[in-house]
Amino acid sequence: MLFVPFIFFTLLTFYLWRRHQGFDVCVYISGLYAFTSLVCIVVVICDFIGDGGVLFDYDIVLSPIATLLYCFFITLGILPFSMLYKKDLTKISATNPIIPLAVSIFLISVAFLNLYLVADSTLEILSGDLATIKFEHNTGFKSPAEIKAEGLPVILKFLYFFKSSTLLAIPLFFYYFCFDKKPWWFLVLLFFASLTSPIYCMQMADRTEVVFYAMMFLSCIILFHKFLSSKARTLLRFSVIPIAIIMFIYLAAVTDARFGDRNEGSTGGVAQYSGQNYLNFCYFWEYGNFNYMTTEREFPLITYILLHKDNTDDRRNERASEQGFQMSVFASYIGDIMLDLSPLGMVIWCTLFFLITVVIFKRPHRTEYTLGEYLMYFYLSAIPIFGIFYYRYMVLHYTLMLFVALTVYVTDKFKFVISKEENAIP
Repeated sequence: MLFVPFIFFTLLTFYLWRRHQGFDVCVYISGLYAFTSLVCIVVVICDFIGDGGVLFDYDIVLSPIATLLYCFFITLGILPFSMLYKKDLTKISATNPIIPLAVSIFLISVAFLNLYLVADSTLEILSGDLATIKFEHNTGFKSPAEIKAEGLPVILKFLYFFKSSTLLAIPLFFYYFCFDKKPWWFLVLLFFASLTSPIYCMQMADRTEVVFYAMMFLSCIILFHKFLSSKARTLLRFSVIPIAIIMFIYLAAVTDARFGDRNEGSTGGVAQYSGQNYLNFCYFWEYGNFNYMTTEREFPLITYILLHKDNTDDRRNERASEQGFQMSVFASYIGDIMLDLSPLGMVIWCTLFFLITVVIFKRPHRTEYTLGEYLMYFYLSAIPIFGIFYYRYMVLHYTLMLFVALTVYVTDKFKFVISKEENAIP
């Protein structure tokens, strides 16, 4: 069974590549699962075993049923994104340009607020003991930025709560770069806004947001590449490469601090994180307690409003004690959903996700999308893309990005009478 996911997702990736006649977003997503399945094989064969997650606390049992479910429902999550063919796409347009412009200015404001909170402490943190900083964050210590944010006025605290929504600045940046041309200074500000979460995560010596940012940025590069002129590609390359190098150095430093003292070293540690999703999914299938179901990770806002439950560290520890094992490990996004909602709940959730996504994208081979539709495409694609690790939108403030994207998506259904002068940037 160990080789089945790798063979399956490799064939799926090749099939999608042939069908789309090139490297499309759906090919990218499927390729991620082929890659993590390959790393899974490496982890087992090379015996990269250490004090990690659930993977390292049991004898590996790879059930044929669990393997079938893993391959099928991840594929079900990928298929809707194969409806967008880059080769057919000719235009992305905004029905009401003032709406995405207002959203962009809002995200830029959040970015500057974040800069104010992290500016006086980030360099000191990065020059300190990253392993200790990471450990303190995991055990509930607040970062300097979090402490500083507590003194903000209420309106700014509300604004800062949207810091994770700044990821939407990535597709907005590419939209304004390729279609609705805006001046360079506005594009620079929007690009800066997109970096909010990676910058903030340095306060906790965390790698997650940097990896997530890179994965989602790459998905936009894949889609928008054909709309970039040769000059624009050169300009973007010289802008992105230095930031990519800084991110890589940061990731390497944190990874070394996290795994450097283990027998398997940093390379083995990275392999563990990248290749354990299928193994942990099978573990959940074998040993999960499905009599107890909870929804705070899958529907954090609804659960918080109705049941006053949030996905906090204390709540995760409580759930882990109920399960009898550590549950906050990488088991892919469908592994998280199965553990929380039971196998039947996973079937229902994944089926609804498939249907909702198909309804939003409407039909394949479309030549034009509204900006709202693409923002929803971007938002929803994060689930299978980052889903090689876990379900992305598992905490309350992550879900606010949905409301930002929905604002543009819904308003794109109606044409407001607004003069061009009102949304023009000189």
